[in-house]
Amino acid sequence: MRRIPIRIFIFLFVSIIIAISSIGTGFVLMREAEYSLLQEKQRKLFALTRMLDASLAGSFESILEADGLTKVSRAARIGALNRRLREITDRVALSEPGVGVGYYSRDLDAIITYGPSKTLGHKVGQSISADHKGRFVMATGMARVQTAALVRGEIMNCMLPINRDGEIIGYIWANELMDDINDQIRKMLYRFYVAIAAGIIFSFAGTGFIAHAVGLRIREIKRGIKTIETDVTHRIAPMGGELGEVAVSVNEFAEVLESRRRLEEQMQRTDRLAALGEIAAGVAHEIRNPMTSIKGFVQLIETGLEPDDTRRKYTGIVTAEVDRLNKMVRELLYYARPSESLKLAVDINGILADTLLLVNLNASRQDVQIETVYGEGLPQVVVDQEQMKQVFLNILINAVQAVETRGHVRVESMAVDRGVAVVVEDDGKGIEPSQVPRLFDPFFTTRSNGTGLGLAVVQKIVDLHHGVVEVESRPGNGTRFTVVLPVTTRGEAHGNG
Repeated sequence: MRRIPIRIFIFLFVSIIIAISSIGTGFVLMREAEYSLLQEKQRKLFALTRMLDASLAGSFESILEADGLTKVSRAARIGALNRRLREITDRVALSEPGVGVGYYSRDLDAIITYGPSKTLGHKVGQSISADHKGRFVMATGMARVQTAALVRGEIMNCMLPINRDGEIIGYIWANELMDDINDQIRKMLYRFYVAIAAGIIFSFAGTGFIAHAVGLRIREIKRGIKTIETDVTHRIAPMGGELGEVAVSVNEFAEVLESRRRLEEQMQRTDRLAALGEIAAGVAHEIRNPMTSIKGFVQLIETGLEPDDTRRKYTGIVTAEVDRLNKMVRELLYYARPSESLKLAVDINGILADTLLLVNLNASRQDVQIETVYGEGLPQVVVDQEQMKQVFLNILINAVQAVETRGHVRVESMAVDRGVAVVVEDDGKGIEPSQVPRLFDPFFTTRSNGTGLGLAVVQKIVDLHHGVVEVESRPGNGTRFTVVLPVTTRGEAHGNG
């Protein structure tokens, strides 16, 4: 079964949570808003009823007595009260469009006024039904809200009892059509729906962006881990957040792997080189004596040849090749069994100066400029001077041979953490990356006339001095050798390596 990508999972999970939360919150808020709107309507309508109650001076009976109409017919009394109170209810009704207000008389059991009278005046004189909540208000003296189909239609009707001297003489109402209220609720709900939909859309977009960003980082970490499986020198680029901490942990693990692999390679290389050194030493001893004899016999032959004898050309070649083999034999013997070292606390700059005297002649022949930058006040190092000269001589010869005519070699000494470093840098053609790890292997060489032992000897001597030698090179950008040696400590000088 195919697994869902993490970014899709995050997007779906967060989106569902946001959608459910938004819809649930929106539903609660809409209900609260609807309730608040209805409560606000009720407060407004009851405020109108109290205004009408305050505007009614005395009672219905007192108004009729003042006009001398207490003995007239019911219809005449309703008409008289309507004429006196109609202006009040119309004024209040017109101040709040869409609202209906009026007075109801308990004694007359009739609507006295219903404003605005132009549209609702025809309701005057009608009686409310037996189950109308207005009768409950008059019977109990308690205010009441009723939402139902009443005289005016489907309305919210707020009713306030008219209490005069402890007697309920009727009630006052203020109502509003539910269609108007529902229309306001619908508009409010529409705004809520739009806001919630917009919030969900923006949340989805934000979640999608975050999921995409997280997915990219996770894929980058996965690619980095995959690359580290084959190349422990690879590192994942820094990134922020908790995934950045994961990347840091992966890089730290890669560093541990790199150190372990480097240690394993060094151990294998040490074992391999030790065995090779023993073999080389034996072979060198076997070759040395015959080579000496060959050179002696060739020189003897030369003494019997005329100066213009063409055979001198061949004896010269034999002598040169024998010298080359002898040089290789010496390097083999030195590599296999280095001579006892006499370590003294010395100034590294002095060793470099002595070595450069041996190299400057060859460098000037090739028109190679050697620049020196000696660090000042460097601490002394405990080394065998002759062995260190051999190290720098081998590195400098390689550097001079690597550059083209009119090339440049830079030699710099400097203090580093708990040691002294010597850097030899040339502007030659550089070395292929695949060849760099093998530079210190015996018999590996990038030149047709090289022995492949010069840098192997360098590595051997530096190791004996508990130092480090490193190489940095890229094709076309030259090569940089760095030798780091530990500084002098008490008791180290005059010791044998």
